Amino acid sequence: MVDAACGAGSNIMKNNSALATLIRFAILAYAVYTAYKIRLYAVINYGRVIHEFDPWFNFRATEYLVNNGWDKFKVWYDDMSWYPLGRHVGTTIYPGMQITAALAYRAAEYLNLGISLNDVCVFMPAVFGAFASLACNGLAVETTGNPNAGVAAAAIFAIIPAHLMRSVAGGYDNESVAVTAIVLTFYCWVRSLRNDRSWMVYGVLAALSYIYMVLAWGGYTFVLNMIGVHVALLIGLGRYSSRLHHAYSVFFMISTPVVMQFPIVGTKPIQDMEQIGPLGVFLGIQVLEFCEIMRRKYKMDEEAFAAFRMRAVAVVVMIAAVLVQAFIPAGFFGPVSNRVRSLFIKHTTTGNPLVDSVAEHQATRPDAYWLYFHNVFYYAPLGFGMQFSGRSDAKWFLVAYTLMSAYFSRKMVRLILILGPAGAICAGAFAAFVFEWSVNNLVNQQSAETDEEEEKEVAEKAGTPAKGAGGTPGKEKKVKKTTKKERGADSHLLTEQVKFMKNQIIKAYNYNTFARKVAAVVFLAGMASSIFHFQAHCEQMAQNLSEPQIMLRGRNRDGSTVIIDDFRESYWWLRDNTPEDARVMSWWDYGYQITGVANRTTIADGNTWNHEHLALLGKCLVSDEEKAIKMIRHLADYMLVWSTRYAGMWGDDLAKVPHIARIAGSVYPDIYGPGYYMESQHKPSPLLENSLLYRLHGHRLNPAIQPLKYFEEVYTSKNLMVRIYKVTDVAKRSPFGDYAPFLKKNIISKSKPFQQIR
Repeated sequence: MVDAACGAGSNIMKNNSALATLIRFAILAYAVYTAYKIRLYAVINYGRVIHEFDPWFNFRATEYLVNNGWDKFKVWYDDMSWYPLGRHVGTTIYPGMQITAALAYRAAEYLNLGISLNDVCVFMPAVFGAFASLACNGLAVETTGNPNAGVAAAAIFAIIPAHLMRSVAGGYDNESVAVTAIVLTFYCWVRSLRNDRSWMVYGVLAALSYIYMVLAWGGYTFVLNMIGVHVALLIGLGRYSSRLHHAYSVFFMISTPVVMQFPIVGTKPIQDMEQIGPLGVFLGIQVLEFCEIMRRKYKMDEEAFAAFRMRAVAVVVMIAAVLVQAFIPAGFFGPVSNRVRSLFIKHTTTGNPLVDSVAEHQATRPDAYWLYFHNVFYYAPLGFGMQFSGRSDAKWFLVAYTLMSAYFSRKMVRLILILGPAGAICAGAFAAFVFEWSVNNLVNQQSAETDEEEEKEVAEKAGTPAKGAGGTPGKEKKVKKTTKKERGADSHLLTEQVKFMKNQIIKAYNYNTFARKVAAVVFLAGMASSIFHFQAHCEQMAQNLSEPQIMLRGRNRDGSTVIIDDFRESYWWLRDNTPEDARVMSWWDYGYQITGVANRTTIADGNTWNHEHLALLGKCLVSDEEKAIKMIRHLADYMLVWSTRYAGMWGDDLAKVPHIARIAGSVYPDIYGPGYYMESQHKPSPLLENSLLYRLHGHRLNPAIQPLKYFEEVYTSKNLMVRIYKVTDVAKRSPFGDYAPFLKKNIISKSKPFQQIR
């Protein structure tokens, strides 16, 4: 019945193919326009401002690339971050987004468009959001085989909060570009499997898209493993073909050598445990293709070929086992990274307090799915179930992609992002089915007829007369019972009864056109209502997600809107009132904004590449003032503290103290991490109350806090959200690149190297 409805709906589209194509094109164009427009709330409300924390580093890096060129950028050693060690940016960055922005800026400059680099970076997420919707349309059409599903998926993905969360204007972060690259790579991959010649073009395009994806975001391992899992799944399902071999071989052999040239990637594709799987699939598929070549060459029958393939696979597995046993003791294979490790265990037990401290690494709450998917949360599972009808290589990809992304999205809230395309496609497939079925039943005036011969046959087997079979209406015709032996071992009376009932239902469905029209109207009305509420939800979420965090909106007592700009004003104060070489100590969260806005040197930032250095920073903050000054005087000239709870925002530095203390305690045994917390009634624990951070946070605002001895308050923002102190007893600076002798002798020497907690 479902297949018949789908087929009839498709017939309507075929009979009006030109009109249908025009309508689909118009909807797709509107979806792309909407995808761009809905991401501009931040620009409308706040102006052309870079958001949050990481985007400020990305903007600063783009600025450096534009001003100094690629040759200097790739060897750039940043001496304004991670003081006194610095950071080699060229080997610790995925520069794809910066390169794209720099090229776009140069193009605009060449065309004399008068667009600043800031504007390019602000609007890039919105532009790529529109591109992602186009790519989603292609992936949906290829996986579902339905152009109407493609348009519906693109329209959903254009505004779904699961994608908006990382692609609003001003959110100049890697994911805003990477999602487009992910969807485009997946589209090119499944397109390469359409026929025996597709791999020649689309296998290459898949590799190129993946290369750009690697250049743009560290989440490339998911893309690589997703394609590897798809290939392994098809092999396991008995769907291996030379086409599959050619497509994956072209993809792997082009992309892998290229991405290994990126300094941040290096030899990871052949050494990291999370990337060994796709490498194993590549080697395994070569064995299978070799077996296929031998089968064709020697014209083996099925039995001989099965035995030959089993022997070949056994030999290769034995060789691989020997090599692995040889390489593992030598340390050739690297460990699983902390972030990947956290995807397979409970979040709070990753063993790394730094990973556990990051909010976006938290496990996803169930209500987050409603927040980021809304009605798609209910429709996507129905569309997912439809993919098991008329299965193809492309549909199996969608099945695997949906399952994998759904699992990972549960483990880490930021990975809801990768579930967005799969959810949009599955929901789009269901929406297209409902629309086609409803339109068909409203437009088609002819009732379909069942095959009476088939009905008669089924009815006779079931022991029930069919219409026109010689029986009297309303009376049963005696039918000779058949024995189990006569019917065969696989035939059962109950099965035939079910078949007959199904046939009767189909018959009633086909002839009851009025009921179907009523149902069609109800379905279309329900769909319209669902679309209305979904769009309203997405608009509201777009506004919420467009709050830049570096600026806030509040209301005066008269109800008028006021912009709260404490953070930028504090950074501007640093820029205008401190020496150019001033060093500012704060928790690592704010490092990118301090260097990006204030243009001052910081102790740590969001790169978080050196756990031991962060632990030293944490020790400075949670120690008492007398102990802290002995370390801080060798590291910083100013201290910056977030105290937003005085303005009603409780996620400030005091809220982060438990994480800061645990990170410090993971390296310095004298710091007892669990001892720093706020008790009931907002009373600090004894260790927290005596810490420097607590005293800097509440100095002069909390009468219980004694005056500071070594730190002078020089600036407090007008809403008490940021506090800046000058270090009054600064030591003579040591040469850049190493810690001061005092720190090495008296502090660092007493530390222990961080070890992953098992």
